[in-house]
Amino acid sequence: MNPEPGSAEQPPRTLADKLVYLIDVYAQQNAAPGQQAQWPTFERLAAEISAGTGKSISHGYLHQLCRGQRDNPTLHHLQALAEFFRVPVAFFTDNEATREIVAQYELVLAMRNSRIREICTYAPLLDWEGLDAVTALVKDLAGGVKRPEAES
Repeated sequence: MNPEPGSAEQPPRTLADKLVYLIDVYAQQNAAPGQQAQWPTFERLAAEISAGTGKSISHGYLHQLCRGQRDNPTLHHLQALAEFFRVPVAFFTDNEATREIVAQYELVLAMRNSRIREICTYAPLLDWEGLDAVTALVKDLAGGVKRPEAES
């Protein structure tokens, strides 16, 4: 199975892909539990970015960035986007930083699932052997999908 674009195994590479990824995460984080995530309009998102950061960005320019029609934003715009989405500016300029942040977001989004949270509440009660057994079981049930190595 190939890793999904925008995953920690294949992080987004272009500015447009990175911005689309962040908007997807934003939509997921703002979706009501059990509801399908919906993208905000570019008008609403631009207004929220401007209001939240004090830095102006137009909905047309935001749309062009997301579509790859513009790919060289000013530092002012990168700072506004980074501040709004709570990522460092390096997210947009450094692919290694992007990979690390995407991995963190995947974990945060996974923790929204009550069943995953329940498993995690029991994990600290296990010794290393038990953790290894649970990890092996989950990997087996997931069909052997290879995930990046986590730092211990």
